[in-house]
Amino acid sequence: MRRAFSLRLRFLHHPIGTTVAPLHPSDCVWMAIFCIFIFFCFVPCALAQRTITLDSAIAFSYEHSPLLRASGLNIEEAHLAAREAALNPYPGLRYNLGASYAPQSQNFGYDPTITNEGQLNAQLTMQATIYNGGAFGLRKQQAALDISHAQSGLSLTREDLRFDVTQSFLDDLRARMSITIERETVQELQTYRDLVDRLFHGGTSAYTDLLKTDVQLGEEKISLHKAEADEVQARFALAALFGTPTDTSFSVQGAFDSVFSGDAFKMGSYDSLVMLTISIAENELQRAKLDVELARAQAKPTLDANVDAGLLTSMENITAPPGERFPFWGVSAGISLQGPIFDWGLNKTQVEEKEAIVEILQSQLNEQKRELAAQITQILILLRSAQTRLAEVRANLIKARDSYDLERAQYAVGGALASEVLDAQKQVHDERTSELQILSDMESYRSQLRHLTAAPPPNTSGNANSDNTNTNTNSKDQK
Repeated sequence: MRRAFSLRLRFLHHPIGTTVAPLHPSDCVWMAIFCIFIFFCFVPCALAQRTITLDSAIAFSYEHSPLLRASGLNIEEAHLAAREAALNPYPGLRYNLGASYAPQSQNFGYDPTITNEGQLNAQLTMQATIYNGGAFGLRKQQAALDISHAQSGLSLTREDLRFDVTQSFLDDLRARMSITIERETVQELQTYRDLVDRLFHGGTSAYTDLLKTDVQLGEEKISLHKAEADEVQARFALAALFGTPTDTSFSVQGAFDSVFSGDAFKMGSYDSLVMLTISIAENELQRAKLDVELARAQAKPTLDANVDAGLLTSMENITAPPGERFPFWGVSAGISLQGPIFDWGLNKTQVEEKEAIVEILQSQLNEQKRELAAQITQILILLRSAQTRLAEVRANLIKARDSYDLERAQYAVGGALASEVLDAQKQVHDERTSELQILSDMESYRSQLRHLTAAPPPNTSGNANSDNTNTNTNSKDQK
């Protein structure tokens, strides 16, 4: 090895453009050994798969999912809209510049008492709405509800992603466990086949026994290949949720034990359910109620005030002799009151339309609560049923193993048929597969239960007075 390293250094330090002496045959041998050493040391490290758990899979999907990025932007947009609603009541300062010229003569031109030959103005104007039926305060409440809705939407997106990743992870984990069962079954049948082959060549077993064993062994090998294909498919589905559909260089690691280690869920009245989906529906209902109040506010009068200061004069005043000119600079203030008198019932129709939307949303919310309660109850029943079936399957599995060991021992001494041994082994395989399926179903039920009962994020509620609006104590918000 020292010679190989010296060869490498020799080539690295050789000047470029000079002639290199041919290698000695022994040098070629050392070079080949060095390359083989590098290959076997570093290639297995590069091809090694990383192992991921369910928590790391969910964290990885949270980090790389584009859906969460979009939901985060929705929250930012809602905060900006709330700031806009908070700034609307404050008066704004504007500038107003203008000039007009209206020439006049004896036979052409506008009435000079009206136009004064034109006008010139340069003013700063400030206008504010003193009262508008409480529309400002209602819009601030809606903006607060929009923030809660966006935050709940982000939580729902995260929960949907967590649920999808969990389901795909469980599918991949179940496929890997199924591969383990099929491999162990193939190994058991192969061992039993070797026994039958020895007995056949010893003249104590029939050839049909060997054929039956070969057939069942071939079927189990086919099942093993199918389980491996299912695992590859599940791994690709999980990689797609990670945002890296072509990178499947990982293997899942875990166990179906959260059903036994987690706390049991207790079902209450559906009227008291405060879940993430229910919170979003209540938020939409509260916003619709505020739409009704905004429609009613349109029938109330609007009181505006304005103040301006600057230059305002006419062309006639500018062209007048200096001694006859009036001052250019000044200030003015005014107030205006506007309100509807008769609109052919338009506002009443708008209010009734908004109230109908509120009734529809309220009905949908009640139906959603009943459906959610029914789904949770159904999953709890399925979970209890699966626990009962799991206990029965595990008891049968112990009996099936004892039966298989007994039938195999009796067959070795000629006290049982090969078909009886194969049937006993098939029972063991079926019970193990049933146990794995029940455990997978229980984990899936647990994941669905968590998905349906996901709580809303903190500091979010369907109440219009949530967050920091305090609309009942701020008189300016009632304008």
